[in-house]
Amino acid sequence: MLGLSSSAQTTENQARNAKSESFTSLASQAQSAMEAGRLAEAIQLYKRATKVRASWSEGWWHLGTLYFDSSRFGEARDAFLHFVEVEKKQPGPGFGMLGLSEFHLGRYPQALTALERGWKLGLGSNPEFVHAVLFHLGILHARMDESEIAIERLTLLANQVAAAHPEADKDAVLSDGDLIKALGIAALRIPKLPSEIPTSQNSLVQQAGHAQALIALQEGVAADAELKQLVADHPSEPGVHYMYGAFLLKEHPPAAVDEFRREIEVAPKNAAAHTQLALEFLRTGDYEQGLKYAKEAVALAPQNFVAHVANGRLWLALGKTDPALQELRTAVRLAPTSPDAHFALSRALSEAGRSAEAAHERAEFERLQALSQAAER
Repeated sequence: MLGLSSSAQTTENQARNAKSESFTSLASQAQSAMEAGRLAEAIQLYKRATKVRASWSEGWWHLGTLYFDSSRFGEARDAFLHFVEVEKKQPGPGFGMLGLSEFHLGRYPQALTALERGWKLGLGSNPEFVHAVLFHLGILHARMDESEIAIERLTLLANQVAAAHPEADKDAVLSDGDLIKALGIAALRIPKLPSEIPTSQNSLVQQAGHAQALIALQEGVAADAELKQLVADHPSEPGVHYMYGAFLLKEHPPAAVDEFRREIEVAPKNAAAHTQLALEFLRTGDYEQGLKYAKEAVALAPQNFVAHVANGRLWLALGKTDPALQELRTAVRLAPTSPDAHFALSRALSEAGRSAEAAHERAEFERLQALSQAAER
């Protein structure tokens, strides 16, 4: 029996060694083929090598990029899915490439989820890759009608483009046609991809994008002049007055209120304009007027947590804790990772005398706020 066991062990070791040698050979051949530009051969070799050793993250990465560069996006997606499953140290770039693959497959929600995860985990130091991820994040958030996040991502991209061209930072941004178009779509709150914009809207989008790029570059005087021209040229286009109002809100609130009201005249179903008015009237203490707009915002966009936060805060300001709690609990349910929603709910619970629940919501706010700040760093 001992002899048989020893023989079986020897056979097993020999098989393992042969497999190891086979993998090493395949990996070496795959890299050589890739470096020599023999891409079809490299793909086949990386497929064989990852079949032998499924935990080889480097192989899955190269296989995914080879497929991606060959426009074989379905196979690229599958390879990057394997990569993020086995890569433990730095999976962020894999999620970025997974998201770009999903985008090319037209699977936009899945693309956005993967890209955001990659962004939060870290994408590495390749500026072109980081720029591609930020650009696609911007246009996908805009398509999902999440314009504020889209503008945030695209503004960061604009600043990175400017930083990469210190000798002509402004020109580098303003001459980037794809970025300008994406900024215009986001600023006008058009829930479409750049490829979906009709030719008749190109001039409007380009003009808005140019102004938004100046805002991103903190060229406030120039941006104000361009926005005034935009309003003069397109006074009846949805999104134009909202864009100018958002620009004016910090420095000239009364003028911003006028623009948001004009936006509602042009586009009565613009929930964002109603929400902005509700929040501004909350700030100035005109609670009844603010509540009117907040209720309209919730009716127009019942899934928008910001509208519910505004509504809840206004009810609370009027001393009505029950409807305030109802609205703010809805906001937390819609956006469980929003620090602002938890903070507003904690205040309402405190006002209602529910100290333990208020403390819980306050702690959740602080936890989420810390996570958000860490991600920004």
